[in-house]
Amino acid sequence: MKNIIGYLMIAVIKLLGRVSLPTAQKIGHRVGIYLWGRRTRAREVARVNLGLVYPNKSAEERDLLVQETLIQNGMIGAEMGPMWGYETAKGLALVRTVYGEELVEAGIKDKRGLLILAPHLGNWEILNNYISSKCPVTIMYRPAKSPVFNEWMVERRETVGCKLVPTTRDGVAALFSVLEQGGTVGFLPDQEPRLKSGVFAPFMGVETLTPKLPYEMIQKTGAQVIYAFAKRLPNAEGFDLYFTAAEDGIYSDDARTCATSMNQSIEELIKIAPAQYQWTYKRFKRRPEGQKNPYSEAKVP
Repeated sequence: MKNIIGYLMIAVIKLLGRVSLPTAQKIGHRVGIYLWGRRTRAREVARVNLGLVYPNKSAEERDLLVQETLIQNGMIGAEMGPMWGYETAKGLALVRTVYGEELVEAGIKDKRGLLILAPHLGNWEILNNYISSKCPVTIMYRPAKSPVFNEWMVERRETVGCKLVPTTRDGVAALFSVLEQGGTVGFLPDQEPRLKSGVFAPFMGVETLTPKLPYEMIQKTGAQVIYAFAKRLPNAEGFDLYFTAAEDGIYSDDARTCATSMNQSIEELIKIAPAQYQWTYKRFKRRPEGQKNPYSEAKVP
């Protein structure tokens, strides 16, 4: 069954790869409206998340943000077609403005190694394409459940120049090796890790289990850090890329201080495009001792 689903996903993405960006985004918009109109898991997770991080907003304000979030999430799904189906040059032509490009250029030249922290915000696929056009980049990914889809996904991402390594011991070792050799690593800093692999730190006012791997990579390799995301522009105009420098706290020898600095920098990026963050992910599932799982409390499907 997993492989059948995988083949179907591949077929849909290949079809979307034959349409224009405006058409793909219109399809994604309709998917988002569908998710909003029903008690879907995506809608209810987003409601819980936004209730936690924006407690001072009214219920009406949060509902509007939930709706826009689902639309933006639908778009990122539909955009996988163009991002994986277009020729590299055609995909990169969708980039309009690059803010902080000098940080990338300087980081690539620096022999200490470059760690690019890119949260689930905007379109991370075009970000991968842009960075890999500048230099070789190694990215950690979580393997898909379908072996067929996973193999195809890795092949498509590596076609544009990315080197993918899985979330395994060997994959982690590969990241350290690249940085120690002065190379570039891309990492998603806002996925919930296992308890033993994380540290609780504030994120949007909520104590959040945060990966320790960035801290460990920085401490062991001396790598420098920048943050990045690709903002989706209105009316299918393309994407603006943002690269920002890390605050000093990311280099602290204390894991919680490092994680707190990282989360604060992610918050600053989210302020640029709040609805384009992946609020549909159960980011706050594992809680500090004595606190209940908010999704179970809300009976999220």
